Amino acid sequence: MFVRIIVLLVVCASLTACAGGTTAGLGLRSDVFQVIHNEGELGAGLLPVTISASIKTHTESSIPFELAQHGSDDYKLVIDINGQSLDLPFETIAETTTSDPLRDPESGSGLRYSYRATVALRPGSYRVTAWLPTENVMASQEVQISANSRQIIIKPLYRGLAGRKPASLRWLPTFKDGVSALQMVVN
Repeated sequence: MFVRIIVLLVVCASLTACAGGTTAGLGLRSDVFQVIHNEGELGAGLLPVTISASIKTHTESSIPFELAQHGSDDYKLVIDINGQSLDLPFETIAETTTSDPLRDPESGSGLRYSYRATVALRPGSYRVTAWLPTENVMASQEVQISANSRQIIIKPLYRGLAGRKPASLRWLPTFKDGVSALQMVVN
């Protein structure tokens, strides 16, 4: 019994160390961008860059004792640009869609998180990282900002788990199973 407890503690400690390692280097700087609320706040040589995402999640977990913050204000999306981080502000709305679940992974009742912020950046190349801590999902990409490309859209890719679905819907991605990856698109 004592050996099992020790093994469990070692496994928990190593998992905690791995989870903390994914965020190393995020948020260490404060001179890369500034959040702007209207374009009149722009300084010379700066461009307004809008960062947005729309993610649907279940409102509460069907897994007993799950620590995830689905449906709460703790469901954050963190953006890091060259070492400066920002928790994207968001709005939530309850949403029910009746589209075909075979074609639409966002079919059903859930909570829509709409994230959006505008930052001032100089034209150039940046390393942009999007992190969804609740889902432990991170995506990182080199992004070129210019007068023609000033919008970064983060799109979720949903999981497909077989456990709670009828045979005809197994392995189809759905928001109810969580986010498996993030994808960035620059316009």
